[in-house]
Amino acid sequence: MGEPSLNAANGRRSAGHETSDLEPRIVALFAVGLAALLVAVMAATYWIYSAAQLRYAKQQAPVSPLAYTREPIPEPRLQVSGAEELRRLRAAENAALDSYGWIDEEAGLVRIPIDRAIEILAKKGLPARPQSNLWESRPGKPERNKQDAGK
Repeated sequence: MGEPSLNAANGRRSAGHETSDLEPRIVALFAVGLAALLVAVMAATYWIYSAAQLRYAKQQAPVSPLAYTREPIPEPRLQVSGAEELRRLRAAENAALDSYGWIDEEAGLVRIPIDRAIEILAKKGLPARPQSNLWESRPGKPERNKQDAGK
């Protein structure tokens, strides 16, 4: 199949395939025509887009001079330097926790450092609730163990 065959009519060797299908000149002309068509379509598209853009711009109302004023950004704002803001917040909280100050001067409420509050609680102790016998007076609850009641 790969070898040329001998033509019986004129004694010449043939190519073994149809040689009249594609001519390089026709393929080249088709490629040039396709490229020219592509350029023409792109130019027409650009012209149509430009014309539509100009027509749309003419239909729009003129821009107000106030449109260029800068308005403040609404809340909540994004943090620009979050680490620095957190450091300042913690420093302010620590200053409030480690210092004396008035919370409400008219009511006589003051703020004391945490360490001092712990010392006062260690000396005085926490206030205790008075014992009540609500457990036994509630309906539907089991009675307490006699041994636990004595403790």
